[in-house]
Amino acid sequence: MEWYEELDYDENPFEVNTRMVGQENLLDEAYYTIMSGNILVIEGDEGTGKTKLLREVIRKFGGKGKVVYMNSKQIEKELNIEDIVVKKSGFMGWLFKKYPKNMVLLLDDVEKLSEKNNERIKYLFDMNHIKAVIFATKNPNKLNFTESLLQRIRKNMQVETLSDYEAVQVIREKVGNNCLNDRIIKEVYHQSDKNMKKFLENSETVCKAYVDNKEITEKDVNKILAKEGK
Repeated sequence: MEWYEELDYDENPFEVNTRMVGQENLLDEAYYTIMSGNILVIEGDEGTGKTKLLREVIRKFGGKGKVVYMNSKQIEKELNIEDIVVKKSGFMGWLFKKYPKNMVLLLDDVEKLSEKNNERIKYLFDMNHIKAVIFATKNPNKLNFTESLLQRIRKNMQVETLSDYEAVQVIREKVGNNCLNDRIIKEVYHQSDKNMKKFLENSETVCKAYVDNKEITEKDVNKILAKEGK
């Protein structure tokens, strides 16, 4: 039996997509960027929740098939983002080199994107083939943006570190009041250096430990994580 079944969950709650906590202003800005047809740059360290935010955008706008998410590492392997955008318009679009209209482009790890591909994005945006673009990067100092593309960016925003209270709410969204009390959650958050990816992984580890020992406290967190090599 899996650890989460012991707590009456049908599936692992840490693998279930839940609402975004603590970044509501950033999410609203992303929605506004798409509705108004603009370009937004989201900056944040590894594991801070940039990809989660882009997935929230897909959930809201992806139903019409006009939202395209791509990791820039993969784009560079395929060399030409223009070809990729054309392929997204379907087989007939690819066959006849037909560009889509009003596509929303979500790009992760954009520091990996070449200057040439960034200029192609600018061209597609100017021609209204792309309605809006959200760039996400962990290293804004390494962006290969041309001056003409920079002029079209409406706003740069930073993913903010969550407060302890918000961190607790993130776990409550996952497991409710099961497994961990507030003090344990806060300790896990700090032991994870307030990195969201590590925080969720470590919270799951501590929940597993809780199933075996429901008497654990925040003082046990360091030992639990150290035992698992966290």
